[in-house]
Amino acid sequence: MKENILLVLQIITIDFFTAFGLYSLLFLIVSIFTKRLILQKVDEEATQFISFAGVIYFSVWIIGLLVFYFESNLEEQSRMFNRMFGPYWLGFWLQPILYFVITQLLRIKRIRKNALLRILFSFLLIISIERFVILTTALHRDYLPSSWTMYNDLDIYPENYFLMLLAKILIFLVFVGVYYLIKSRLKVFINSKKTNIEKIH
Repeated sequence: MKENILLVLQIITIDFFTAFGLYSLLFLIVSIFTKRLILQKVDEEATQFISFAGVIYFSVWIIGLLVFYFESNLEEQSRMFNRMFGPYWLGFWLQPILYFVITQLLRIKRIRKNALLRILFSFLLIISIERFVILTTALHRDYLPSSWTMYNDLDIYPENYFLMLLAKILIFLVFVGVYYLIKSRLKVFINSKKTNIEKIH
């Protein structure tokens, strides 16, 4: 069960939150050149989807927290309790609460339409606190210039990296489309049930 919880959290953070951050940056650039209604509609659905994903993430995180705590032995429970409420409690709670707050703030139209807040939220979703610490640590290491390399053995060149980012955004938009279809079908189903109940009465 622990592995499943971690997998779900990883999928939401990497495939949804990071992808939404990338999508938001692309949307802001495209919206400078065009103000089409379809673009606004897609953005509205994308923000609704990410708000829903934020609720799912936080719920799964809380459930995971309880599962990890109660399935651990007494020593691990003590360490976990110390991390949760000890001197470094902020590091434990900050990232999940930040993800939840950002995704729920996007429900508010004024915040959603604010370009500066969208850029800030995008970077906070793309670069988590953990990634930021890793990046900062990596940049401050004392590497010799002779050991610097531009690309690694995976052949990730700028054009390949750009295609990967574009693919991530497209996959995210596919999920938004599926979410929109399911939501539309549910609305039709609920409305038909209400109509049938009203006819009976």
